[in-house]
Amino acid sequence: MRGLVRSIIREALLRQPVESYEPLEKQVLLIRPDHLGDLLFVRPALQRIREALPGWHITLMVGPWSETIVADEKNVDEIIAFPFPGFTRAGTGNPLEPYQLLFEAAGLIRERRPTAVVVLRDDHWWGALAAQQAGAPLIVGSAHPAMRDLLTDVVSVDGFHAVARNTVILDHVARQLGSTTNLPPVDFEHVPLIWRVKETERQRARHVLAERNVEQRFVVIHPGSGAQVKLWPAERWAGVVDRIAAGGHSVVLTGSESELPLLRRIASLASASHSLGGQTSIGELAAVFEQAQAVLGVDSGPLHLAVATGTPTIHLYGPSDVGVYGPWGDPARHRVLRAGLTCPACGNLDPSRPEGSGCMLAIQLEHVVDTFNELVGS
Repeated sequence: MRGLVRSIIREALLRQPVESYEPLEKQVLLIRPDHLGDLLFVRPALQRIREALPGWHITLMVGPWSETIVADEKNVDEIIAFPFPGFTRAGTGNPLEPYQLLFEAAGLIRERRPTAVVVLRDDHWWGALAAQQAGAPLIVGSAHPAMRDLLTDVVSVDGFHAVARNTVILDHVARQLGSTTNLPPVDFEHVPLIWRVKETERQRARHVLAERNVEQRFVVIHPGSGAQVKLWPAERWAGVVDRIAAGGHSVVLTGSESELPLLRRIASLASASHSLGGQTSIGELAAVFEQAQAVLGVDSGPLHLAVATGTPTIHLYGPSDVGVYGPWGDPARHRVLRAGLTCPACGNLDPSRPEGSGCMLAIQLEHVVDTFNELVGS
């Protein structure tokens, strides 16, 4: 039913004539509605567009759940926090609410009158439709089937990692807007994923770790994820905790408040661990990661945050596409473990999919421990 309502409203809006505006000089607006990992993936591209378009006013439109991730981003001039429907991880009973919000977003875009609106999520037709309803003269995004009829300029990003996708799109936009800047190649060496830890956050992390008597040789396990289907069994994580602890390392469990039941389950099964669940901000979590010898976990935003701090990582992957969403860094320092199983549901991270997918269950405890010993040593 919702799909039918969406289709009817979308078609009606596309048939409705929209008056374009006269853009303000040197204004570009970027839309990225996602959560932690995807916002980390966009930050390298922001630096490049700033270098390519000096003197331009760059506005970044993100969800309020991601505002703190980009709050100190020096490569944008303005951040708009907007509650994009479908990204709140909470349902709504009103099928018309997404379209009420769409007109609010269109109004915000029209107020700023950017020369270009760039939709950085591949399939975010809602953002493209908001830009179209605002009357934006140039709307740029990927060649995803859900987007093509809403864009004025389509960029093919098939086969690229998510960091490279953002970068390729924004490089294209910069050229369209007149930039002739010669930019370096798009790889993790020239376009690194970086999170700069503040000294106050570093000191806070040290204080919290000291309070729990965590020794200097500690390892972090971050077992949670925004999608249940990505999870690995708590019993196996407990086994990893015990094996790492037996090698002389302290083990710290991290996670959000919503992940506390998972952390408690692991702690109850393991012989020894320390938990910081629900007790750190994003910046403080990064500071904990920065001081660790390694960070282990499933595919999640916090694991990409760990990569951005420069700490070695081990990522357990199942239904996600590693080529697109894998760690953006040196593969010798950031290891990916997967069983290699595929099924028709690969890539489907819908909340309705429960924990216990075969591709995750096929990853063996011994494989994780052996990889840890190779990476860090016993």
